Amino acid sequence: MSNSLAIAAVTTTLRHVVHESLGVPEPGPVGAADVTTYRPAQLSDVDTIGDGASGLNVYLYQVTPNHAGNLQDLPTRRSDGSLARRPVAALDLHYLVTAYGDDAVLEPQRLLARASLALAATPVFTREVIEAAMAKYGIDDTAFLTAADLADQRELVKVSLAPLSLEEVSTLWGSFGTPYLLSLGYAVTAVLMEAPVAPRPSAPVRTRSLGVAPTRRVELVSAEIEGGGPSVVGARLRLRGAGLLGPGTAITLGEDRIAPDATDSTTTELVATVPDTVRSGIHALRVIEVSPADAMTGEPERVEQRSNALAWPITPTVGIPTMAGTDVSVPVSPALRPGQRATLTVGRLSGGTPGDPDHLAITFPPVAEGVAPVTELTVPAVHLGPGTWLVRVEVDGVISIPTMVGDTYDGPAVTVP
Repeated sequence: MSNSLAIAAVTTTLRHVVHESLGVPEPGPVGAADVTTYRPAQLSDVDTIGDGASGLNVYLYQVTPNHAGNLQDLPTRRSDGSLARRPVAALDLHYLVTAYGDDAVLEPQRLLARASLALAATPVFTREVIEAAMAKYGIDDTAFLTAADLADQRELVKVSLAPLSLEEVSTLWGSFGTPYLLSLGYAVTAVLMEAPVAPRPSAPVRTRSLGVAPTRRVELVSAEIEGGGPSVVGARLRLRGAGLLGPGTAITLGEDRIAPDATDSTTTELVATVPDTVRSGIHALRVIEVSPADAMTGEPERVEQRSNALAWPITPTVGIPTMAGTDVSVPVSPALRPGQRATLTVGRLSGGTPGDPDHLAITFPPVAEGVAPVTELTVPAVHLGPGTWLVRVEVDGVISIPTMVGDTYDGPAVTVP
């Protein structure tokens, strides 16, 4: 998801892509042309663009909801009105790319052709394109662009040509109150902005019996954790089905391959331990039959068959939080790996004064590529305030389970003086 600078970041990226087209070694360049983001009426103002100026203008003229994106996170609130998850605003942006210059030598036509070709060649705004745009224009009055995180949005932003009818063109330019200039319409979809609010996660059920079953039986029928606890590192995973155990049987959990326990496994049940190399989050759980590589013949390893997949969660585990100077350090297992995003959620158990928040959520940026796995989350104690806080960590949609004494959740907890 992106922050509230996403719309400005899209406009800037569009401007960057169009501006780069002016330097491409195509025939018939227009000297001294630039790319602006003015209102269309300003393009006829000599004091704004200068006398005899030529260039391209990127103007956001309409914003509409992206209905598919707005339905992905429903519901965001519980029946009592409390926030269950962060609301997301999914938007489509509609732009006019306008060319202006000396019509006698066809400058607007030459410029608009370059812009349309550049946007046809860049239909998706990749991380590299967005970061280059923020670096180019994130200076002086638009230095705020350096705080935009559009490049981290999970769904890539896409741009496509949006033809406008004669009636739409007439209505648009009539509302601008200025004579028509040669233009093309573009639609950018989808911008996903997440509200910076703290949801209050529901307390887990007291008794857990975790199991997953598909709608039809193929080979893998169900899976569960022995003892009914959460699916954490070190837990014993028991899979049930038919024809499971063979000479090359292995269990795949996301990107990890796990060897079943040969002592306790049978053709109808496989038992394995969740390794600490697996990532927190939701994974595809499968049973595969592997034909090993043959060094004599050079035959590579082959997966002969795969079972149906079950969606399986790996729950993060929170260690004992500690105060380290002015910071609170929270151990987390399994370690966070590149691309994973964690949210530290704390709820006040005691302390504080009337009016102080009872729940806080602090989201950390995704772990960058090439960075060592993160085993500890650190947050300044001043962000929490005095009191004793129950600590939970959510990683990729799965939240840790607190401990309890009797009927009360009591840990892991940290006391901030």
